[in-house]
Amino acid sequence: MFGTAVALGAGILLAPQAVAADKWGPGYLIPDSTGKPDTSHIGAYNVPGVDGLAYCGDPELAGPDAAGGYGPAKSVTSWTSKATGKAASAEDLARAAYVLGKYGQTKNDEQAAAVDAVVYTYLESGSTYALPGGKRALERLGYSNVPPSVKKWATGYLNEAAMFAGPYKVNIKPIGGPLKAGVKTSVTLDVTSASGHKLSGVKLDLDVSGAAAGAGSVTTNADGVATATVLPAKDGTIDFKASAKSLPATQLSALSPNDAKAQRLLLAGGASSAQAEVHLKTESPKGALTVTKTAADTKKPLSGVEFAVKDSAGKTVATGKTDTKGTWQAKDLAAGTYTVHEVKAVEGYQLAADQKATVSDGKTADVTVEDVKIPEQPKPKPRPVTIPVLPQTGA
Repeated sequence: MFGTAVALGAGILLAPQAVAADKWGPGYLIPDSTGKPDTSHIGAYNVPGVDGLAYCGDPELAGPDAAGGYGPAKSVTSWTSKATGKAASAEDLARAAYVLGKYGQTKNDEQAAAVDAVVYTYLESGSTYALPGGKRALERLGYSNVPPSVKKWATGYLNEAAMFAGPYKVNIKPIGGPLKAGVKTSVTLDVTSASGHKLSGVKLDLDVSGAAAGAGSVTTNADGVATATVLPAKDGTIDFKASAKSLPATQLSALSPNDAKAQRLLLAGGASSAQAEVHLKTESPKGALTVTKTAADTKKPLSGVEFAVKDSAGKTVATGKTDTKGTWQAKDLAAGTYTVHEVKAVEGYQLAADQKATVSDGKTADVTVEDVKIPEQPKPKPRPVTIPVLPQTGA
């Protein structure tokens, strides 16, 4: 499922099934650390009352038969070796959980023995029970009834866990820049491990809402990448969520013995999930409209002319005056048809008629407006005035 690990996992799971060598479960009876034959076990355990297989976590303590029963399973957030007194790292706990979750539930003796060796390696790091060089680890894998393939598989599991163990992160990234209403946009998704490797074959459930709606699922390809398509219905914000619900386990689950002289047990199986959400902005590229104002008679620019731009519903969306070059620009206009209306002309010129202009996404429309000079009214001709002479009176 995860890159080059596919062949390894498939080969193990399809290996011929061996007959269990002892009563405990898949695996092999081997000598204990003192050399006493058939007194130790490398592999998994069938524990009464427990659903599924379990693996021992304390190599120097007694086996499950000395536990006097086990308490309920509990999640493990920390683990301290009872042999060395050292705490396992969070990284080692996650890698042990990965191997137990992916390969621990098996009927195959070789696979169970390999998982057992890996669990001790992570929980007893640096001890004699840890691969690759621990003396007891190599002894357990070197007995004549333990096939050489067990060590090979254990090494493969360790390498695989180093690349693909969690915790996991879902990554969402749009392709091709900002989203635009009515235009499909591709979104790439991947799921990365703690080491940053992309996981193949992971199903991601999608939930899209806001300026676009939709749901569905995609699966990461052999390169660990999946592609989804988003179709924004309008400008606004799109809430894009992706969830991976069947990832390998990232946390251990353990059973504690009623008698402390016995080993703690770690349950096989388990899964984890990861999710992410991004908020994608959908915004159509805005256009502009440039008005150039000149005098019809002189062809010179006219400054200080007031204009208003109205949308198709008659709403004024921009106002302004021409500059010394006779130009004024209305910016951030959505695509559509607008009316350019002259509000106030300069002294001596008539108002121009309204003009229509079409603005496209991301482009500027040019409108040229000429003002005609107000014609001078003819001066009235003087009329002759006759003043009658009145007769004089008096002496």
